[in-house]
Amino acid sequence: MREKIVWLEIHDPDVVKLEDSILPEGFQLVRPVSRTDVEEHLNLVSDADYIIAGGIPIPRSYIDAAKRLKMIQKWGIGVDKIDCAAAEERGIPIYITAGANSIPVAELAMGLMFAVNRKIPYVDASMRDGQWVKSKMRAQCQMIQGKTVGLLGIGNIAKEVAKMLRGFEHTQVIYYDVVRLSPEEEKLYGAAYVPFEELLRSSDILSIHVPLLPATRHMVGREQLAMMKPSAILINTARGGVVDETALIQALKAGKLRGAGLDSFEQEPIDPDNELLKLENVVLTCHCGGGVADNVLHVTEHAFANIDKFSKGEALAPRDHFQIKK
Repeated sequence: MREKIVWLEIHDPDVVKLEDSILPEGFQLVRPVSRTDVEEHLNLVSDADYIIAGGIPIPRSYIDAAKRLKMIQKWGIGVDKIDCAAAEERGIPIYITAGANSIPVAELAMGLMFAVNRKIPYVDASMRDGQWVKSKMRAQCQMIQGKTVGLLGIGNIAKEVAKMLRGFEHTQVIYYDVVRLSPEEEKLYGAAYVPFEELLRSSDILSIHVPLLPATRHMVGREQLAMMKPSAILINTARGGVVDETALIQALKAGKLRGAGLDSFEQEPIDPDNELLKLENVVLTCHCGGGVADNVLHVTEHAFANIDKFSKGEALAPRDHFQIKK
């Protein structure tokens, strides 16, 4: 009898065909039709052996309903939509695909730096509206070269960002993390450790790369934004809840921050009335940092391999095992 995997995510049909084509033998894979139909989700997970967690939340009620559940596998690395405490109470391990999305997310972080610094979406929209804003942009746009880029968190994604920034002369990379890199790693990535407050005060570009945990919720709030340079920009390809969105909007509107590039939000999909949508100094993307066609199979293979190994009693990579920080 094949073991059942429930993948709580909805992908494009062409992507689904690719993913289904590499499903290991011995498994049955099912997906929901709706993102929001709780009854459908509960019915699917009721006899699931494994759940792959995507963009659909997995609350306690889903975990309680999944009587046969052996393991939860995250497609990606963020576990903020999983009730991890409920899983721990049941003794159900949670695994992630550590590092699988690091390069595409790092590329988007770099892309947002360019887009905000050069106001690319604004210029594009202006040209389509018949305006030639070259003179105006000369007074507003800035380079990455020569700036101080601060990395809040220095995991796999931030390390890729640091590597990409090595191509810019006279650009200093600083970072803050609760776990400091070794001197050898700091030299390898060209990143200098600084305390959190110094990171905020010194960064011309602050790029956020920490997970959303109770300790990091609103880690960048009103007080922290007030420490930043008015000429600085903020990039968030991590989780929306790390930044106090209301405080960020106020800072942007008041000119206390030059701009922001955001791939994640406190509410997703973003509310159509969110003021961020009205600000010209903000570039927005739809939490798609890891969503690139040429990385889909890489992440899926990683997730499937973890489930396959787990089902056979084989050891999984320690860095893929998520554990609640006490």
